[in-house]
Amino acid sequence: MKENKKSEKRRSVRTPVTVPVRYRVNGEGSALQKSLVVGHSKDISVSGLRLAVQEHHPIGTELELEIVLPRALGLHTSARVIGKVVGVEEWRVDGVVTQFDRISFVEADKNAQILILRLVFEIRRRKEKGK
Repeated sequence: MKENKKSEKRRSVRTPVTVPVRYRVNGEGSALQKSLVVGHSKDISVSGLRLAVQEHHPIGTELELEIVLPRALGLHTSARVIGKVVGVEEWRVDGVVTQFDRISFVEADKNAQILILRLVFEIRRRKEKGK
């Protein structure tokens, strides 16, 4: 019998991981938009992440992110909203229902990409060992 496998269409592997993410909207705006918003990721890859938000940002909105990775100081990068996640299960963090924006990294340097790649594959390796 043939086994049905969903083909991976992403250009990079992502893994479910919840890490703190502080972000702000880039560009002109009020002082409120300049302050950091504390959120979290649902998953992450070398090219982007799903970011928990109270309200969706318009596609194309540029964000400044600080991702707090385990055993790393913090990863600063520019990013852009490329879509919103719809039709997914309810996700609660600390009793608050969240929505998710799909985020693409714009200016992640090589060191940042290496940190994320190590995290992704370390988590995947741990899951495989646990099976």
